[in-house]
Amino acid sequence: MSTPKTNPLSVDFLYELYSTAIANDNVCSVVVQHMKSEYLPDRSFQRVQEVMCNHYNNYKSPPTYPILSQVFSTDYDVIELLNTFRESDGDSNSDVVLDILESYIKGVKLQNVYAEVGKLYNQSKQSKAEQTLKEYAEWLTTFTLKSSAFVDVAKTFKERYQQNREREVEESQSSLPQVTRFYIPYLDALNSGRNLRGQLTCFLASTGVGKSHIVKHVGLRAVVDDALNVLHFQLEGSEEEALNAYSGGMIAKNSYYFERGKISDTEMKHFEGVVDQYIGTVTVRCFPRFNARVSTLDIKSGIAEYRKMSGRNPDIVVIDSMDLLTDASKRVWGAEHERSKRITVANDLKDLAADEKVWMVVTYQATIENRDWLNNEKNVLTEYNCSEAKGLSRPCTHLISLNQSSSERIENMMRLHIAKSRFFKKGDTIHIATDFDNEIFYDVERTLRLNRNI
Repeated sequence: MSTPKTNPLSVDFLYELYSTAIANDNVCSVVVQHMKSEYLPDRSFQRVQEVMCNHYNNYKSPPTYPILSQVFSTDYDVIELLNTFRESDGDSNSDVVLDILESYIKGVKLQNVYAEVGKLYNQSKQSKAEQTLKEYAEWLTTFTLKSSAFVDVAKTFKERYQQNREREVEESQSSLPQVTRFYIPYLDALNSGRNLRGQLTCFLASTGVGKSHIVKHVGLRAVVDDALNVLHFQLEGSEEEALNAYSGGMIAKNSYYFERGKISDTEMKHFEGVVDQYIGTVTVRCFPRFNARVSTLDIKSGIAEYRKMSGRNPDIVVIDSMDLLTDASKRVWGAEHERSKRITVANDLKDLAADEKVWMVVTYQATIENRDWLNNEKNVLTEYNCSEAKGLSRPCTHLISLNQSSSERIENMMRLHIAKSRFFKKGDTIHIATDFDNEIFYDVERTLRLNRNI
């Protein structure tokens, strides 16, 4: 095969690249992973790249021309660009196209580096200019689009450290507020300020223990304590129940009083003033009670709708309950494939958390219904109590179970068990006090007294 004559820095190559990416899964995956918006020449290319990334991340396949045409039906510049893609040869050899893409990325970065170096020299910053050139040279020796199963730890040691460092700097300079707390002090101490964006946290419990209470606790404290924006998807129970529970939680009063209008005018005026002070927001989106086909794609669409409505991204997305979801394909899974469906749903949500840069907080129904087993306070729920999905915990960053015996229920106490954590130690069990009568999941003062007495 002769060496390709295509100029990697020409726009003609980009026509060929995207034409091939639409026709070829492998090329599309590489373009999604490595092509950055700033590498592209104009807004039209950038919009196509964004839609291609979103589609591929959701469906693991390239978008078709009809899909792209529908998305950009009112953008005539992009439609014209898509027509140019159609006219290109989308059956080009994928290896050749990826070789040229590698040269394209190297060339674009080189142009950017020389522009930056020239600017630094003009500003008499010679040492920084030399460092910039050195960093590019080091990156150039390791960058390739050719797949390799082997990574030399020592040779990539410095490069990987620099990448980690740059990522931390980007996160610290991001305009997005920090999301770092579970609003359970023991868990917050273990997490030690680690950013929870992009992570999936699952709270596991048997019926009636308090799954809905804990996710509403996270949502409320995020709004009140950290001025974050929370989007809550309610898949079980009515919209009224969810709204009343949040409203009661905001004023630490049983939702019954709010629901029945049994708060005095004087108290209500005071509470209105309290609620008006909150900077953060919690927005509830409920699905029909009998709609059994809510999918992770509906969750993604709900986030997009929220963004369009409010003009901002949510910081935390709450789903109550994950076991009522189906995956993005909305396929009808047979009973024998229930386990696969549940794991696919969890994987979808983990990917969605990363794509949308949100903390995804979900609940899940435990299968143990043996009251005697639950009443033994030495027992705790783990990943082995995740219904049909023994592998469900794999996509989860955290799996935390809520455990409560009959006597603990009477005393308004429970045990939280860290069944899985990717970034801090697992296996700990902590005792907490609750106050569900006043819509409070974590009773701070009683928990402190409780742990002093244990």
